[in-house]
Amino acid sequence: MPFATTIAHALGYSAIFAVYVLSTLALFPRLWLRHYPANERDRQPRLSPNERLAMAGHAALFIGGILLALPLLSAWYVYGTGTGPEAVFRHVATLGIVVSLVDWLIVDWLILRYLQPGWLIPEGTHPASWRCTRDLVKDALGFPIGSALALAWAYAVSHWILG
Repeated sequence: MPFATTIAHALGYSAIFAVYVLSTLALFPRLWLRHYPANERDRQPRLSPNERLAMAGHAALFIGGILLALPLLSAWYVYGTGTGPEAVFRHVATLGIVVSLVDWLIVDWLILRYLQPGWLIPEGTHPASWRCTRDLVKDALGFPIGSALALAWAYAVSHWILG
């Protein structure tokens, strides 16, 4: 399997991930309430029953559809080219690590913390609070956590699901 295929899939997967995160944050910001800076999150009213239901649907779509199913479909494609479990593992791990890097550096730091477009920062929150040092550290810790989860999913896909 050519490395170019892995890079192309990783870039496409990262684009889908970023578009989903940014569009849902812009259209339905309270779905991401637990990712707000701590001081802003504490000022928000509690979620309504309808919002909690929407949050459950969002979590199912985001975790099941984007974080798990898309890498699985990509792995299935790669597996169909006749590659072994090790190549599938490297492919899926690369997808997960690249999307974790994009989430951390592009979505969290560049767009939300630095550029802060008005259409993206939730109404009623103060833009300066999105640059809190504690939240920057939390974002940075998300990268190794996301990468570790990507490695675990890559192993499960390559050795148990497709292997």
